[in-house]
Amino acid sequence: MAEKLHIFAVSDSVGETAEKIAVASVLQFQVERSITRFSRVTKEEQVVEIVDQAAEEAAIIIYTIVKPKLSAFMDKTAQERNVICVNAMAPLFDAIQAKTGLKPAYITGLTHRLDDSYFNRMKAIEYTIEHDNGQNLETIHQADLIVLGLPRTSKTPLAMHLANLGIKVANYPILIDTKIPQEILNLKGRVPMVGLTIDIDTLLQLRRERARSFDLPLNIHTLDELVAEEMDNAYRIFAKLKCLVIDVTMDDIQEVGNTVTHKFNLPLRVTHYRF
Repeated sequence: MAEKLHIFAVSDSVGETAEKIAVASVLQFQVERSITRFSRVTKEEQVVEIVDQAAEEAAIIIYTIVKPKLSAFMDKTAQERNVICVNAMAPLFDAIQAKTGLKPAYITGLTHRLDDSYFNRMKAIEYTIEHDNGQNLETIHQADLIVLGLPRTSKTPLAMHLANLGIKVANYPILIDTKIPQEILNLKGRVPMVGLTIDIDTLLQLRRERARSFDLPLNIHTLDELVAEEMDNAYRIFAKLKCLVIDVTMDDIQEVGNTVTHKFNLPLRVTHYRF
């Protein structure tokens, strides 16, 4: 029995229909699950790439490709690679055609509209942009998640990735002399918080590359000492706030995002690839 379930939602339009069907389905099963959405799939070579990846990751494909030729190619390619593949639209197309005697128009993208999900996502993105790098602390209590981290730990890219899933994120930078403002301290235990860190050697290398752009504090004599003090301050802050601490040295943004959403039971993990 599989311990994890991965579904590829594939579409020749924006892919929201396939994704929603996948989400509604996987929520019925008590298993670790994730969804990857592939949109604008209009070429056979894109289908081959997706099916190959599904075979490698033991994923199920659910698709809403309207064009019959490409749909048939998807079925054939998946069958050849022993990938489970479900055409979400074909049964209803067949039923409607049998009932009405009419043929489908095979026009892509007819269902895409500005629905609640779209507007929620836009609000999350707007909020996250307005609360980047410690801005607008007076409304930080409205965040779904607060991300704190050292320089070069990809706070902003992570925040924007999560915002695209509809999560309102505020991020706050930590430096050698950072003291966490009362607005954030007041939210301890009320709003989920994540502390991002990075391998000290990696951080030193990044800092050396941009060392000319800042001056060392008067009481700090070397760049190594500066970075060590910054990391110590970060860990003191993380401990005080009881943050979930994540080392981002080796993980990409999507993996870190998956860890965060799983830990705090935030919206279902969804990844989106556009062709």
